[in-house]
Amino acid sequence: MEKKLPHVVLSHELNIKGSWTIVPLLTHLSSEFSDVEWFFFCLENTVIRLEKLLNVLGKFNSSQDMWMGYTLYDREPTIIHHFAMHTKRFRYPHIASGFAMSVTLLKSLSKQVSEGKKPYADFSIDVSYEFATFVYSTGVKLSHVSKLCIVSASDCATYPRFFHSCSSSVAPENIYFAVKTCAKYHVDRVQVIKKLWAKYDLNIGYFSDAADRNLREAYIVPNTTEGHCAKTYAILQEASKILKKRNFDWLAIVDDDTIFSVVRLLNLLTCYNPKHPVAIGERYGFRMWDSHQGFQYLTGGAGVVLSAPLVHMIVEPGVCTCPYATTADDMYLFGLCLLRLGVESVHSLMFHQAQPVDYPYAYLASQEPISFHKFWSVDPIAMYTDWFAEADRILPLASTSKHTEL
Repeated sequence: MEKKLPHVVLSHELNIKGSWTIVPLLTHLSSEFSDVEWFFFCLENTVIRLEKLLNVLGKFNSSQDMWMGYTLYDREPTIIHHFAMHTKRFRYPHIASGFAMSVTLLKSLSKQVSEGKKPYADFSIDVSYEFATFVYSTGVKLSHVSKLCIVSASDCATYPRFFHSCSSSVAPENIYFAVKTCAKYHVDRVQVIKKLWAKYDLNIGYFSDAADRNLREAYIVPNTTEGHCAKTYAILQEASKILKKRNFDWLAIVDDDTIFSVVRLLNLLTCYNPKHPVAIGERYGFRMWDSHQGFQYLTGGAGVVLSAPLVHMIVEPGVCTCPYATTADDMYLFGLCLLRLGVESVHSLMFHQAQPVDYPYAYLASQEPISFHKFWSVDPIAMYTDWFAEADRILPLASTSKHTEL
């Protein structure tokens, strides 16, 4: 009997809002592919050895509620999982390795969605974890399959491919780094990053509520104790002038406690055209279960990279002015504003809103991170040394603190 070729579905072509959270896809898949036995979910960088994968699936019964993947678990409560008190007993799949689900289980989950069951919390942060929470609510547990690998090996049916540049690296001269800070952090944060990624010969501006002896070169922007929309919008306005004057292609907005690899960021940018409106970072979702009011946004702490044309669009008078000074800046400016402009944000797994300890080691082992966020409870110098220093060592050091003047 001749085997049928698998159906390949590219979720971005379906025009289903929030398809990246998986749940919105279930109803469509259930109705369109009712005659298949298995569904396999993966990312664009997942390598699939089809014959080996079919052999793996052949060992399970598709008429039962089954799902399997390379299992991850939290060693302790973490912010990216809403500090849930789960242990090793709660396992979720490594989505970049892919996971399989029987048609029986998918139809069961689809029915629950159709009946109005709310699948996850207000904020979507880690898709595989939140989807696992939804599946676990039905009493079905994830089966671990080692051949759905986190790194390549000869017997792997799947594994994540590491990122490769699309062309020669973007030159540091083509990007402007805007560091968001305030006076109380001029010493214990700004002076730290000046010893790390900001020690290189880069175009850097520090945006604060005051200039003092610790940061004389600061641009002055308004500050609030929460939200920071007015502050970030003011940064975008100033940066727009700088981008035009110096003919920069890109703007990277980072917090004063964002630690990252400049070289890896520049390599990522080789895959995007700076002449188009582009926004890149780590994607979060707000109320994605609400097909009308839910929206996605790029979370600020991980770092957000914008092409120059998009920066200019955002600061056009009346286009994306903050509703309130304390409005959440990333949710509004890098979420609702982009939606209004018709710009789809680009999600990269290499950006991280939290610290390395907040992620399973197996998750981080399958990628080359670009960024982490927050200093508290960790040694930021050790973090940079462990994760980024080797990649950045090809950059020339700055002879003095570099600041781009208007």
